[in-house]
Amino acid sequence: MLRLLCLFTGAATAIPVVWALGWAVWGAPVSITEYVSLLGSLILVASAAVSSSKRTFAARLALIGTVAVWSFYMPAIVGFASTRLSDQELGLAVLLWTPSTSPLVIQQPAQIPIIPSTRLSARDVQQIEAAGLTGELSVYTANNRYGSGKKSHVTIIMQRPVSDIVELKEPDANSVVYVQGDHDWRMFPADAPTLKRTIRLEPVPSDPNWPGANPQTSVMVELSTGARQGFGVWWRTPDSGRTVK
Repeated sequence: MLRLLCLFTGAATAIPVVWALGWAVWGAPVSITEYVSLLGSLILVASAAVSSSKRTFAARLALIGTVAVWSFYMPAIVGFASTRLSDQELGLAVLLWTPSTSPLVIQQPAQIPIIPSTRLSARDVQQIEAAGLTGELSVYTANNRYGSGKKSHVTIIMQRPVSDIVELKEPDANSVVYVQGDHDWRMFPADAPTLKRTIRLEPVPSDPNWPGANPQTSVMVELSTGARQGFGVWWRTPDSGRTVK
């Protein structure tokens, strides 16, 4: 019975590790724990081949193999649990801002029944107005959703394409507004709790094969898994009705 258990456990624990190592061919990172775990699986298989007269030795081999296997699986289980517990559903809106001394005007697109995410909610509008902005805002996108779980929301107000990478911290189960200033970014409310995960704004290099192309800003949301999802913000040139500063 012990032989069958060691043989089955060794084979079953080796398959996911070999599968993970296979991704290294495509550039995936490889951890030393994967090799240690694979060695542990082989030790378990080897312990099944030890004769019945050496049960104590076989049991010791099985123990060593089990410890080696768990060096990979335990961090993976802890990491998965941490990912699930820290996940949240992040709503994201991006508005383009033309500052002026005129009272704030927010231009929203017409309501489209089959696309309900094109307009800001009343709560979003109230929070934007509380930031004390003046001039004109136009909605580029509203209520995009990333992740799942507790609710958070970010409104990013931009007046120009970014020239360098900007990292904006994600709120922790609350709503914030980020406003692009002349030299920095401001968060409202300033004391809102945040996570280590960020929303990355990054300039997109122009395509040399497409002269005169509009500048673009990449907006990428960091998920609890470490991956990023997002979209690009295209900036109209003066000829198309908007000045890029």
